[in-house]
Amino acid sequence: MRVARRVFLSVGVLAALGCGEQRRSQTPSLGLTPDNFSFSKLPPGLEEQDTVEIYNRGSGQLVLRGGLLEDRSTATEFTLQIEDENGALRAPAWPEVIAGSSETPLRLVVTYRPTDDDARSDVGDVLLETNDPDALNVRLPILTGGAGPEIQVNPTSIDFGGVDFGESRGETLTITNTGVSALVISGFSVSGSPDFSVVQGDRTLGEALGDAPVVVEPGATQPVEVVYAPGQPGPDQATLVIASNDAASPQIAVNLSANGAAPCIEVTPADSVDFGSALKVASTDPASPTPNVRAVSIASCGGSELKIFGITVEGGDDTFSVADAPTPTCLEGETAPACTGPLFSLPALTPDAEAPSRTLQMEFRPVETRAYGGRLRIRTNANPPDYLLDLFGRGVDNSCPIPVAQVTTLNVQPLDIIDLDGTPSSDPEGTVQEWQWTVVSRPDGSRAQLVESFTDPTRPVDGGVPDDVRTPTAKFFIDLAGHYEFDLVVRDNLGQLSCDPVASARVTVDAIPEKDLHIQLVWTTPDDPDETDDKGTDVDLHLRHSAGGEAWNNAANGYDCYYSNKEPDWGRPNDPLDNPSLDIDDTNGGGPENINLGQPEVGVTYDIGALYFRAESSFGQAGVDPTIEHAALSTVRVYVRGELLAEWLDRELVRRAQLWRVASVEWCEDFAQCPRLVVRDEVLEEADYVTR
Repeated sequence: MRVARRVFLSVGVLAALGCGEQRRSQTPSLGLTPDNFSFSKLPPGLEEQDTVEIYNRGSGQLVLRGGLLEDRSTATEFTLQIEDENGALRAPAWPEVIAGSSETPLRLVVTYRPTDDDARSDVGDVLLETNDPDALNVRLPILTGGAGPEIQVNPTSIDFGGVDFGESRGETLTITNTGVSALVISGFSVSGSPDFSVVQGDRTLGEALGDAPVVVEPGATQPVEVVYAPGQPGPDQATLVIASNDAASPQIAVNLSANGAAPCIEVTPADSVDFGSALKVASTDPASPTPNVRAVSIASCGGSELKIFGITVEGGDDTFSVADAPTPTCLEGETAPACTGPLFSLPALTPDAEAPSRTLQMEFRPVETRAYGGRLRIRTNANPPDYLLDLFGRGVDNSCPIPVAQVTTLNVQPLDIIDLDGTPSSDPEGTVQEWQWTVVSRPDGSRAQLVESFTDPTRPVDGGVPDDVRTPTAKFFIDLAGHYEFDLVVRDNLGQLSCDPVASARVTVDAIPEKDLHIQLVWTTPDDPDETDDKGTDVDLHLRHSAGGEAWNNAANGYDCYYSNKEPDWGRPNDPLDNPSLDIDDTNGGGPENINLGQPEVGVTYDIGALYFRAESSFGQAGVDPTIEHAALSTVRVYVRGELLAEWLDRELVRRAQLWRVASVEWCEDFAQCPRLVVRDEVLEEADYVTR
């Protein structure tokens, strides 16, 4: 049991002078060197002393009114004394006095003499009560290094690298006892892969060593061998746990890994290649032409080189083949065509780099009007060694319909509505019955959807009726500045989709702001399962004129453009050219929000901010607390004269009323020098800015 002796309860509290108090002309000032008593690890029966010197740095008399040794050792193992000017130790006689500006310290001495081998550290405190107004109650900790066994292992993790199936490899693990009594190891247990084990000589060390433990004397070491013998290819991991009588660390873990740098194959498409309805051809001869081609990509996704030893087609009545199929490479001493090396190799995947890959062209040559099926087998050095890809296709007499867009290139303004029209599409042997428009690419943060018509044409941001594939046209709201691409695929009356060589028609759209200053805000809420619905968080875009000072919202006296002041009159009265306008105010989660300014005022600085207006939401889900606040990741982009000047991505806002002060734009007449951008990128809490 630990023993504690107490005199008073004011432990470790520093009482500071109140604001505005005047110090007396003669005030004591306590100084300590050091501020704790520290002892090394000692075996029972030995002792050690440590000293703290107390100085009076002030001009007044320092009085130590009282002192206490609080002993929390296992068996009352500390003693507190004072060393006099002759070096002799005596018991404290409180109060102890140190004269003002004295160069002679009072030396407090603590003696530590452990009486048992309990491995827990003995600790305590020396508590002092003084007349120093800045240190009325002072705590001096007593720290020790413990007195039992202490285990250390080296290394703390072992990576065996690559070990082939059927082979084994051993690595040495060194166990050291840095304590002062014998370390008794009672077991070695392995969790995870069973291919790891621990041995010492001819003995296998298991989870329970019983009456034959491994004993390490104080200061000594014991080596053991960790062995890895893989039962099958592929990466392995496990944790080795060593149990001992070290009270501070009764169990210590060593991480084990092997074959982590194994080869890995990734195929796209992953499961099957479907040619759909494909035109019949005259012959299955791989040398004959065919319009039915699909790409298959093979990529290396592992930590070591991927080798492809074979690519074969099974089944399909010879209708499936690989164009320009690779042939085996020649090993040392071999000559073509009698080569036995891999068809090709792909290097190991490098972190944060694009996966090394090679693309194959699969060809399909149906000669009958019926369905065909086969399988592509890719033989590799990965685990498992064979990768299988199903092949499907149907031979048809029908020619593929041809998609054609009325207009293929558009240059528009942000917030424009565009019409996509596939009316010119045709089918040589039938009729086109479906026009499938899709968004291929768009600026990050754009959330507009293809529609047949808008619910409210004056508010296209709210969306409308989903696009009807039975009509050739679709509408789209250009919600952000940037580049867009749309594809058109058509289907004929026999269900045949458009196919190579004209599988789709593409429309490219560039949305370039015409205003001198264009600012856009988008955000995403990771907790929101559907950011396209009308339930979500709300972040508001702000543009503040320098005349608004440091205030935001209404407090800026009309010089903050935001949802409640969408078209303020700035600069020249009644002149709309130098007035900003908030063109979109999105309130249901995600944005976008845009502010445009046609002619910024020369000499004016405009501040850009994003205010988290609503962080709490249930997202329309039953049983979800609607008062919980959710983090939102906001992105702001600034365009000047149609060019992207700067962007800030995914700034996290976590609470309602947080203000992200993004940047300041200083406007002047010199186009070469202006605008000048000053990055702020700081998040302010509601108490840190003026809003009302």
